[in-house]
Amino acid sequence: MLLTIDFPPARGGVQTMLGQLALALASSCEIMVVTPAQAGDARWDARQPYAVRRSSASSRRVGRMTGIHAHALLEVARRRPDVVVCGHVLLGPVCRLLSAVVRVPYVAIAYAYEARAPRRRSIAGLTLRGARHVVALSDFGRDVVRSHGVAESAVSVIHPGVSPCLAGVDVRPGGEGSAGSDAGQSGSPPPAGAERIVLTVGRLVDDYKGHDMVVRAMPLILARVPEARYVVVGDGPLRHSLERLARALDVAHAVRFVGEVSDAELDRWYRASEVFVLAARETAADGGAEGFGIACVEASARGVPVVGGCSGGIPDAVIDGRTGLLVDPLDSGEIAEAVIRLLTEPALASRLGREGRRRAREELTWPRAADRFAEILARVASG
Repeated sequence: MLLTIDFPPARGGVQTMLGQLALALASSCEIMVVTPAQAGDARWDARQPYAVRRSSASSRRVGRMTGIHAHALLEVARRRPDVVVCGHVLLGPVCRLLSAVVRVPYVAIAYAYEARAPRRRSIAGLTLRGARHVVALSDFGRDVVRSHGVAESAVSVIHPGVSPCLAGVDVRPGGEGSAGSDAGQSGSPPPAGAERIVLTVGRLVDDYKGHDMVVRAMPLILARVPEARYVVVGDGPLRHSLERLARALDVAHAVRFVGEVSDAELDRWYRASEVFVLAARETAADGGAEGFGIACVEASARGVPVVGGCSGGIPDAVIDGRTGLLVDPLDSGEIAEAVIRLLTEPALASRLGREGRRRAREELTWPRAADRFAEILARVASG
């Protein structure tokens, strides 16, 4: 049983990851997902090869948490699963209760940022230490988990995968990477012609994602590559401050915020880009950090070279000098230099793009990740 507050059809990195994990696990074991209700969930749930149980919807986080805790207790009492997968540290209390009272062990997934946040550190520690095993997404995440007093033998690193067919891109071994039948069905096409697209994909919610540093790098990039255009896919409350920053730096003409897009349009933006950038950094005040950087791997799956901030779990997603270039995420000059190199050195860009695509197809697949996860679940279930 997977217990989570973040799940499709909502958009986001964690939602995508858990949706893909559930789908991959369903091929080898019986799985049920318990998660809060949300708009559009009935249609989405009906298409899945596993059961989804939704707790009552609530606009308040406290209401959502109370609802899913009660629903989880009910479903565990009914079904008696072998193992519960705790998809968020805030669900730790109910998982610990189930472990103590009903004797159902749990495996926790740690994304890193939620276990670093000062206001959640106490509950994160209780959740992680109470788990029979913890799965981290990166070496960085493993270190965060270990900082809570979890034994090294109780933590495994499993990198997230790229879906076997992501927005029409065949990333399976031997796949051709051809566009799917839905490509071009919605939204406006990315700009064509002489523009050189530098892309970031991510919600504009968290400062640590580093959108601001790429905007700050744009004057230097434009001085060398006047045709460069920075495109941001995703939306959120930080958009207005980023737009103001672009105007203040006189680069608003070269920065485009396209908001939320469909999967088909996202695929076209990836394909139109020459460089993908995720200049993520670690922020101490709120514990912000990128746990892995799945968008980097999505770009790599399409053969796009990546510039990543050397922080958090990004070094696990971007292999420096092989699939992309790692930079100091707090140095706009270093970010600019890396982007300029990839825009002006086609041989380098091509080599990094090819290796990134190979790695996504052969090493970072959901079937491979699910196999490792299933091994852990089986070991925990057997005691």
